[in-house]
Amino acid sequence: MAGLGIGPEEFELFEIGDPDERADALDSVLAPKLHRVGDVLVSGLGRVVGHELVVNPVRATRRKGVAPGEVLVAFCPCDKAPQKAPCLAVGASRWHLHARVTARPGADRDGALRRALERDAANLAKKGKPFRKLRPFMEWDGEELPEIAPAHSTAFWNELADELAPARPGLDVGVAWTAEEARSLAVGDVLGAFRDLAPLYKLLANA
Repeated sequence: MAGLGIGPEEFELFEIGDPDERADALDSVLAPKLHRVGDVLVSGLGRVVGHELVVNPVRATRRKGVAPGEVLVAFCPCDKAPQKAPCLAVGASRWHLHARVTARPGADRDGALRRALERDAANLAKKGKPFRKLRPFMEWDGEELPEIAPAHSTAFWNELADELAPARPGLDVGVAWTAEEARSLAVGDVLGAFRDLAPLYKLLANA
């Protein structure tokens, strides 16, 4: 298998129209391959962020009558579940592979993550190159990519902090490669993307 082992056959699974059939195919074919990618990446990601991470189980998100639009493998601190801590993630959708930073509202029950983002919003806006291709994936449907975020704006980071409020979907931002690019991606390419995202993850993880 070329690159990371995620190629045309895996991306084509998202063409299956029946929601249950697609979910079953993603769980049986794509999820194990993403988990293997996770096993290859996890030690390098730990070095990037400065602490040990573990690979969390991979499954397609199932909602009655809705075909899954993506599959994610999450990397979280070894003593925390994805719902309780900021995490890194690698995801696959119909036309793209993604590297993301996520944090669900349950990870911010005391508001520390929101305060950290608001406090550092101006500094994050000045990062420039590392965030030039950043996209927000909150409430994304797995189809056309979200627009590139105005990460140079302090207001964007303050709005991102608001996504961690209890009634909101949580924080989910990252970068994407096309399915064609994903065929030849190497481990180093993915780790390089996470190095760019690391300032945001570290800010949240240390809040």
